[in-house]
Amino acid sequence: MLIKQAIDYREQLKNLYESACKQAGSSPRQFSQSEAMWMPAVDMWSGSTEQLEAEGIRQLNNVLD
Repeated sequence: MLIKQAIDYREQLKNLYESACKQAGSSPRQFSQSEAMWMPAVDMWSGSTEQLEAEGIRQLNNVLD
């Protein structure tokens, strides 16, 4: 699923960013919950592709509002 893949990539990037900051001797920026920490509900993974897309669009609209 693309949503799960995107979350996995986000976590990998976060870890790389934090490691780079540590190596540079600086503190990593703290991101807001809506930008960098959103996780879908557990039951969301069992939904159909259409349901997942609709939920993803709804969440994106919440972030953009």
